[in-house]
Amino acid sequence: MYKLLTHTDLDGASCAVLAKLAWDENVDVTFCHNPADVTQYLLKKYQEKIWLEYDMIYVTDLSFDADILRDCKIYKDILRLFDHHGTAVEPFKPYFKWATVEVEKNGRLTCGTELFYQYLLKKGLVGNRDFFVEQVRLFDTWDWYKGRSNLPKYLSNIVLKLGLQYFLRTFTERLKNRDVNELNIFNQYERDILLYDEDREKKDVGSFLKQTYICDVESENICPNETQFKVGVVFNSSFYSSVLGNDMCRDLGVDIAFMVNLNRGRVEVRTAREDIDLGSLMQTFYAGGGHRKAAGGVLDITEYVIKKCLGRIGSVKKIEQVK
Repeated sequence: MYKLLTHTDLDGASCAVLAKLAWDENVDVTFCHNPADVTQYLLKKYQEKIWLEYDMIYVTDLSFDADILRDCKIYKDILRLFDHHGTAVEPFKPYFKWATVEVEKNGRLTCGTELFYQYLLKKGLVGNRDFFVEQVRLFDTWDWYKGRSNLPKYLSNIVLKLGLQYFLRTFTERLKNRDVNELNIFNQYERDILLYDEDREKKDVGSFLKQTYICDVESENICPNETQFKVGVVFNSSFYSSVLGNDMCRDLGVDIAFMVNLNRGRVEVRTAREDIDLGSLMQTFYAGGGHRKAAGGVLDITEYVIKKCLGRIGSVKKIEQVK
């Protein structure tokens, strides 16, 4: 039996699809929002002797705190990591025998799905699924934005609109016997959803752009030899963070776009600048990580906001979220 810990976006979900194609029911999939989730899982399961339960644990499209390997030495024998985020390169350099961390492959940006796919392909566990994997790579690296096809973005929207379990179930079945192509990658139901979503996206992104706060920020933590920055901040729970963030940078001229999701306690950031490393910024200050131009982290300020809101009328004694 195998275990897969993977991210909650298209790249992570596609790793889960590949795992199901390789091992069918002999793989147990857990979706994780960030590296902290993976770290917490591994620490908890270490006490339960997880190595007796699984032959191998795979972590894809995100990493974890490498420091836990000092105390949990057994993980070095049963873990395999496939990550493409720059923030994971240095921590896992000592473990490159079993940790595959590459930002670029064959002269272009890569993704977790591609790295995991190459591993499974070499072992003969999956057949040719090049087209599907390339669509995932194009979206996750934002290379699709340079081309003429929106297909990679549509694939991501299926995950966002119909959910991780729908995507995992549907695309595992769709890819079981052969690769997909432009004509059969979506069924009619999905095409209808995507058509409706296209119009909704334009309205949502346009609306959030008008709700953005432009902030002049002085900081020595963002970029060497520069301290003055223009930062855009918007509070949203939108599915379209990537598109919104890029539009904020392009249309509003901000150095960094901050998209804060209060309900999830998350922040997504984007930049168009080459000299700003958002992955490092999120790793250092927001318990997150990511790429130079696109990253995310934890910003759990919900309790603070609730107390600020209700504190005017009384003292808040207890806060519980409905389950």
